[in-house]
Amino acid sequence: MTHTLDRTARIRSTWQAVWDRGEVDALDQLLGPGYVRRRGPAAAPQGREQFKESIRAIRRAFPDLRTEIEEIVEDGESLAIRWRSTGSHTGDFLGVPATGRPVEVSGATFTRFDHGVVSEEWVTWDPRQLLEALGIITTTQQAAVDADVVRGVHRKFITGVTVVTCDDGGKPRGLAVNAFASISLDPPMVLVCVQRSSTTHPALHRASHLGINILAAGQLDVAKTFASKADDKFAGLSWTPGEFGVPLLDRCCAQLEVEIGERLEAGSHTVFTGRVVSARHEELAPLVYSGGGFFDISRTAPLPW
Repeated sequence: MTHTLDRTARIRSTWQAVWDRGEVDALDQLLGPGYVRRRGPAAAPQGREQFKESIRAIRRAFPDLRTEIEEIVEDGESLAIRWRSTGSHTGDFLGVPATGRPVEVSGATFTRFDHGVVSEEWVTWDPRQLLEALGIITTTQQAAVDADVVRGVHRKFITGVTVVTCDDGGKPRGLAVNAFASISLDPPMVLVCVQRSSTTHPALHRASHLGINILAAGQLDVAKTFASKADDKFAGLSWTPGEFGVPLLDRCCAQLEVEIGERLEAGSHTVFTGRVVSARHEELAPLVYSGGGFFDISRTAPLPW
């Protein structure tokens, strides 16, 4: 417990010094010499000195910058840090002259420690918040759509039921997801959307591969288990490590292993996209979800067309 408190205290004090006061050399005590910061698919990874310079640039544009750490979740040598930053745009930033506008941006940083220092970080946030605040993009101002109406629309859309899984340092993790879709067949790519508040989200963000287990009609019990908040969702279930180490559930009608490519922030969720690296399917009817209920599609009659 003391080790955990010391580490989180170091992070909080360093972030305050670096982001709020611009004391970027404080990072030398927290980040290892081989530190790598990954900011998304469109940005090149940064080393420690590059990271420092990017902070200086941000603070020149937002000299009153304040960053609040809202939560730190630890899992062994890995941490998920949820943060929120505010500041006034009083200097050039990304080619945009000072606007004087207040800006608020939130996101998450996934950190891996090695021998007491941070060796690698992955940062994810929704850039629309910044672009809208600076006036680079605009959102049509209309009356908010009633959330219950939107929810009712979604209930009309029939989906399959998947369990998204990953290996987290030798421990299998997973959750039920129906926001799954194919992106392309050449190359074979798919996406899944995972709520950031899910306890599985940090593990997925750290993972290099994830599994898509499309449940069969006879696996309603499995769907309920992985939709729950059970501590060990794999207890009593039969599963096998896939070719790329992903835990794959037995008795599914289809399965994919996916090499994660992009992690994109979108509202309350992260969109994980990636390339299919292994696939299999069986002649079993899938479990179907619609309107808050589950159905066996094998009991329905196909329409002539």
